[in-house]
Amino acid sequence: MPIPTGKPAASMTQPSQPSAERGSGLWRDPALHRALVVAAVTLALVAIVSAVLVPRRVELEVGQPSRVDVEASRDIINRPATERLREEAAREAIKEANASPANYDISLAASISAEDTIDLIFDAIADERGKLGLAQQGAESQGGERAPRSADVEAAVSKLAAKTAADFGTNLSRETISTLIALSQEEFDEARATAKSVAGRIMREMRVSKETLDAATKRASDAVESLGLPGATQKAVSEVVASQISPNLVLNPGKVEKAREAAIRQVKPVMILKGQVVIRRGEIATEDHIAILQDLGLLAPRFNPFMLGSIFVLVALLLAVIGAYLYLHRRDVFYDAKLLLLLGTIVVLIALAAAVICSIPWPGAGFLVPVSLGTMLVAVLVDARLSALSAVVFGALTGLIAGGSFPVTAAATISGLAGTFCVTRISERSDLMRAGTVVGAAGALAIAAIGPAAGDPSISAFWYLGLINGVLSTVATIGFLPFFENLFRMTSSIRLLELSNPTQPLLRRLLVEAPGTYHHSIIVGNLAEAAADAVGADSLLVRVGSYYHDVGKMKRPYFFVENQLMQDNPHDKIAPTLSTLVITSHVKDGVELASRYRLPEAVVDIIREHHGTSLVPYFYHKATDGGREEGVDEKDFRYPGPKPQSKEAAIVMLADSVEAAVRSLARPTPGRIEGLVRKIMKERLADGQFDECDLTLKDLDGVARAFVRVLTGIFHVRIEYPETTLKDFEAKRA
Repeated sequence: MPIPTGKPAASMTQPSQPSAERGSGLWRDPALHRALVVAAVTLALVAIVSAVLVPRRVELEVGQPSRVDVEASRDIINRPATERLREEAAREAIKEANASPANYDISLAASISAEDTIDLIFDAIADERGKLGLAQQGAESQGGERAPRSADVEAAVSKLAAKTAADFGTNLSRETISTLIALSQEEFDEARATAKSVAGRIMREMRVSKETLDAATKRASDAVESLGLPGATQKAVSEVVASQISPNLVLNPGKVEKAREAAIRQVKPVMILKGQVVIRRGEIATEDHIAILQDLGLLAPRFNPFMLGSIFVLVALLLAVIGAYLYLHRRDVFYDAKLLLLLGTIVVLIALAAAVICSIPWPGAGFLVPVSLGTMLVAVLVDARLSALSAVVFGALTGLIAGGSFPVTAAATISGLAGTFCVTRISERSDLMRAGTVVGAAGALAIAAIGPAAGDPSISAFWYLGLINGVLSTVATIGFLPFFENLFRMTSSIRLLELSNPTQPLLRRLLVEAPGTYHHSIIVGNLAEAAADAVGADSLLVRVGSYYHDVGKMKRPYFFVENQLMQDNPHDKIAPTLSTLVITSHVKDGVELASRYRLPEAVVDIIREHHGTSLVPYFYHKATDGGREEGVDEKDFRYPGPKPQSKEAAIVMLADSVEAAVRSLARPTPGRIEGLVRKIMKERLADGQFDECDLTLKDLDGVARAFVRVLTGIFHVRIEYPETTLKDFEAKRA
């Protein structure tokens, strides 16, 4: 065993030293770390729940006589009495608001409807005019066309009178219809525009009620008359406009609600002062007494020695649900003390928030517990399915802390599930805010529906708390995410999506300083992402890792062929060993650059491992010069490694090699592409590059098929146009 630092050499002879060494080894045991995390989380939850459910001093139920005088321990609002006063004030305010004309607004929809109906009436008349040959009356008369028969006109008038009455509820006189039919096209268009303009203006500007309907109609008629239309046309337009003048006032619910809220605010709360007797000895307890005692925190059974044990069992069962899921479906998380600590921290955070919020003596306080904060954090940082399960656990825990409230439990669970499903596919942090709207709406609907279902319709009045909860939870999620990402060194999907944005400083540098490498990386990303989807790997991590895997080439971009841009190849002037050193150093340079730009560790690992310990074949063969290997060590022409440790790193390695190789094909047909892809994979497999990752032969086949599909689409065959065709095309463009 190594000698512990800070100890003198003589101490090695002391009998106690082996036990100390064994103790330090035990402390480094991952199983012990997991046990400590679970124990700490369990004790924290038990402490939080116990603090909320601490025994009270009064045992009392509705209908029972009080055995003692109970005094208020602090100033408190008499909630039942205050709520009754507020409800009465609200009812009176609503009644008065409904009766007040000031609370009615002009409906813009009414004016739009009037204009649309006029349009439809004129469209119907226009159709009949077209059938009668009157739509182009002036032009046709010049060509000697015969005027329509009066019988046909009368039939059209009758048809239109019936249609306008049936379809639009408008009874136009036959005279009006006949007049509009007989107009020239210019006069007809003018009549239409005039009718729409006058009707729309009257309906938008004038408050029309049943009492003022005649006055509005008269005003409309005067407005038409003022335009100086011919007599018959004026009469017809006035009738059309008058038919669409109708009451346009609608009750403004916002004004009614403001009146109700103002009335509620004006009600002074009924106070119970500290020391005031809430219920006297021998007095029969009513629901009001019980509510007041609950608000004071004085109502609960006497302390039971088994209560703490019961709380412990409930907490342990809730945690066991999560533990069972992790053991069965996510053992990678189950055996990772860091991830367990992350989950435990989130659970304790939600429990603590629930304890603080539920301690507020207000019936709607429990609906503000940010359960969706916890589920969104779990979904983004760990696993979406685990997040859905966490919603149930968080909801049950919140309900327990809220005193076993079913409405609070149900609302918390539903909002938590909504938070889970809203963040499973997000492209940036701002998407969380948009998710907050959905979470808030789900919470509001849940609270509104839970009230009647629980037999207490008053609960539905707290629906707005669902909206507030959703918005605040998403804001808190955005705030906590960077904290958890840095504290636990997590790489969330949001962080990866942000890194995939081309505006990221490092990607912009790569585009400017090494454009060939940049475009190579984009194609590698497409290949790797398709392959990751095919084998169930993390496609987002693979895509982002591909974008950054060659950032180290920016240090010496022109030593890589994709950036040389028809320039001389500098490798022609230096030794193969030096060329190999330059080529392989881009991995180390990339890791250093990634660390400087604070890229996530998962991305840095891909940069470090994407070449593994593979050989640089071109310069190795150049050094051996046709088989003379004397004095040439193959190790000098290999990348330093390590070999890929994950599926994702292995996929990026293959995508990088395949993209470069296929690009060199003279005629990349599908068959040649597939042959080259599988040849490269066999070489990497034979070289042992996949020995340290969990990529299977089945996975390799899926990766190959994905590569071939994408590459065939990129290098598809194009039609070679004859020179004459191209010249004709260019002439047409000119």
